[in-house]
Amino acid sequence: MKLQHLKYFLAVFEEGSFSAGAQRVNATQSGLSMHIRQLEDRYQVQLLHRSSTGVTPTEAGKRFYRDAVRVVHAATEAEANLRALSGAVTGHVTVGLMPTFTRAVLGPAVVRFAEEYPNVKITVREAYSSELSRQILAGELDFAVVPAFDVDVRLRANLMGSDQEYLVVSKDSPIKSDGPVHLADLPPLNLVLPSPENVRRRKIDQYFATNGIETGRLMELDSMFSTLDLVARSDWATILPGIMCLPDLKGERRRVIPFTGPRLSVDYIRIEPMSVPLSDAGQAFYGFLMDELVSALDELG
Repeated sequence: MKLQHLKYFLAVFEEGSFSAGAQRVNATQSGLSMHIRQLEDRYQVQLLHRSSTGVTPTEAGKRFYRDAVRVVHAATEAEANLRALSGAVTGHVTVGLMPTFTRAVLGPAVVRFAEEYPNVKITVREAYSSELSRQILAGELDFAVVPAFDVDVRLRANLMGSDQEYLVVSKDSPIKSDGPVHLADLPPLNLVLPSPENVRRRKIDQYFATNGIETGRLMELDSMFSTLDLVARSDWATILPGIMCLPDLKGERRRVIPFTGPRLSVDYIRIEPMSVPLSDAGQAFYGFLMDELVSALDELG
């Protein structure tokens, strides 16, 4: 059995069709089908159910997928280790980040990484979790950082850290507080929140319902920076993760107020393709992101 056979099988399994799998590995559809049929014939086991709408794995195919992932991972990591022994890390890393990270964590990480790894090109794309997941599955990103959610079985998820949500108001807001507030004790607030498709919005709605928190008018904005600008200019408030609020801790344009009562947490995860391990350059950049995240969470206390 050749490593290329495993890579072909992973492509078809994860894409759900021979045509999409062939496009992913730059092969012909007929060639891909032939290689997988050879595997099935050689070992006398059916791995895939074929139909006019695509393919679905058999139980044997699901078990073989897990084994194939481990083998391909090991081979790719071995190759990366050999390259690392040469002392030069090169390549191109494409990363997807949610706006929470691009405001306070990304900048310092990129500066440090560029100084230490001048031969690696970095591309960063900002989007919300659903779009970043789509780009990962399409092979457009090496990894992405998103709020924790039930990820697709074709993705691998690693917990990075836990944050919490804060109430953010303008510096002139009538809510005067030198410490935490209990949201249920406040008059109904006019809130700017992300749309219901956003993972964080669903958690916020559930938190409000569970804890009997009434709201005033709701405005939906899927733009963190527009939300921040609106809050600074008006009596509208918002709910944001702590690391997004770091530049506002001095209260010069906005005030950041913690909640009392149950914690409304935000867990950050790294997602990547199940069958494609991070390159040595990707691992290095991820390490810098983790350093900055830990530092930011420590600053929040």
